[in-house]
Amino acid sequence: MPGTTHIDLARIERIEVHRLRVPLVRPYRLAFGDLTAFDTLLVELTDADGATGFGEATLLNGYTDESVDGAWMLAQQMADEWIGCTHDALRARVNAVAQKAPFTATAFGTALDMLGRSEGLALSEPARVPLLALLNADDEATTADEFEKLLDEGYRTIKVKVGLAGSDDLARIGRIQAVVAGRARIRIDANQAFSGPQAAAFLAALDPQDIELFEQPCHADDWAAHAMAVRASRVPMMLDESIYALPDIERAAAEGLATYVKVKLVKFAGLELLASAIERIRALGMRPVLGNGVACDPGCWMEACVAARHIDNAGEMNGYLKVRRPLLANPPRMDRGDMLIAAGEQPVLDRDALLSQRVGLHVARCAMQVGTSINDRTRQP
Repeated sequence: MPGTTHIDLARIERIEVHRLRVPLVRPYRLAFGDLTAFDTLLVELTDADGATGFGEATLLNGYTDESVDGAWMLAQQMADEWIGCTHDALRARVNAVAQKAPFTATAFGTALDMLGRSEGLALSEPARVPLLALLNADDEATTADEFEKLLDEGYRTIKVKVGLAGSDDLARIGRIQAVVAGRARIRIDANQAFSGPQAAAFLAALDPQDIELFEQPCHADDWAAHAMAVRASRVPMMLDESIYALPDIERAAAEGLATYVKVKLVKFAGLELLASAIERIRALGMRPVLGNGVACDPGCWMEACVAARHIDNAGEMNGYLKVRRPLLANPPRMDRGDMLIAAGEQPVLDRDALLSQRVGLHVARCAMQVGTSINDRTRQP
């Protein structure tokens, strides 16, 4: 077959699916509730040549319709049915599942990217990928202290969450703008918290000073509400949760609903499709933003590899900085607000970290052609 390599024809002989509960250093505040741990699927693939690869997907209600329990059940089924596939056959099956369950499919697809030595993960030169930092403070004194600390650490883009219960968002943004005073860009993220009229009223009253963009004011499916917000806004708008696939990107451009579009690896099932989506955003006259604040270090590292080639603004792949214990023995290092990506270095799983945070394990092997499951209920949330 023209263009087919030995790697493409190698069969998958072992699939391990880990269900993890990864505690956070501190609660991550979102409009739909505080998050204390990540619910993560990590998939490991081993082929007949002994090559290995792994990928992850972190599930979160509000970001996806896929539930944690549903994804876990689907991933076990996929492992049992796909054992013995070639690389090419597995890729075709991943892409088919991604139409309905992109998060679950991505754990398999990115494991296959690593297994197949994807060019997207092979940086020939070391890279620095700037990240944004989250500003959590509420009152004037703590806002100043927290911002100055982030500035000293090298961050030049900060994110502020709005739409949180009991918050006076406009007053809080005003305090932050007074402290920032032109020294950093501010991204505001509503995480779908507003109705159309609420978003329009907020944006009409918002001072544009130092605001780089305003992210996802309304429910992901409510494009009409988002259009109402766009018409009232004096700052650039960004869609995030509304964007799942290329048709959503095309719609955002056609209806003039976004200056920026954010994409996440976990929605595109693999590095190649993610890179294509980024370039399509740019071709349509919008600016791509990349990164998942709700992901562990394998996913964040992969996104940073893509960002090093395709993105020209602060990345949001900072989820791994929120966890108490990384999944990698060699997680990416930070320096002056930048994630450092070493040329040619491959990540290595920390087996003790997996074991201590694992709440379920399913293994499918070619030799037995069936899967085995271990569910550690003592660690279930």
